[in-house]
Amino acid sequence: MTTPSDETSPTENSDEMELRERWTRPENVSVLGMVREALEQRGDWRGILREWSTPWSTDNDLGGIPLAGADLTRADLRGVYLSYADLRGCRLIECDLSDAFLTGADLGEAQLMNASLSRTNAGLADFTAADLSGAQADDCVLSRTRLVGATLNGASLRRAKLIGTDLAHADLTDADLRSAVLISAKTDGTVMTNARLDGVRRGSLRP
Repeated sequence: MTTPSDETSPTENSDEMELRERWTRPENVSVLGMVREALEQRGDWRGILREWSTPWSTDNDLGGIPLAGADLTRADLRGVYLSYADLRGCRLIECDLSDAFLTGADLGEAQLMNASLSRTNAGLADFTAADLSGAQADDCVLSRTRLVGATLNGASLRRAKLIGTDLAHADLTDADLRSAVLISAKTDGTVMTNARLDGVRRGSLRP
């Protein structure tokens, strides 16, 4: 899990704790099992959330859910709220996460090859050693996100916001970063062979 920075507010920490804790309550364990099974089998997980109304406000709310190692290949997760979810090692190959919320989610070593992350908000998320080869992440928010050692070969990150993002030792070979914002991004050891960098904004947040 990403270690909260000094800039992380107490509210953000309490939100994370609340979202994660609700899935671990004994009375909710069976619901978690049903939701995970439905997600992996492409079943009606939204229906499960609708029937179980407390504490959910919508059938899109999977915030904080522990799904480490789940196979969600080609799953339709458009617009789904997955903030602070545990998605470590998940298979999200060709998964549609367009417009989803992945704030603070842990996707370490996840497989997101050819996944759609267009307009996804993944600020503060952890993609350490994840494989995002061929991912479509145009207009994605990746501010203060960890992409250390991640593979983004051929990924499209046009107009993506990577403000304060840690890209150390990431591989962006043949990636499309046109008009992306890399202000205060860490790029030690980052590979950008043949990457498209037209219109990229660089610099520091500090004067």
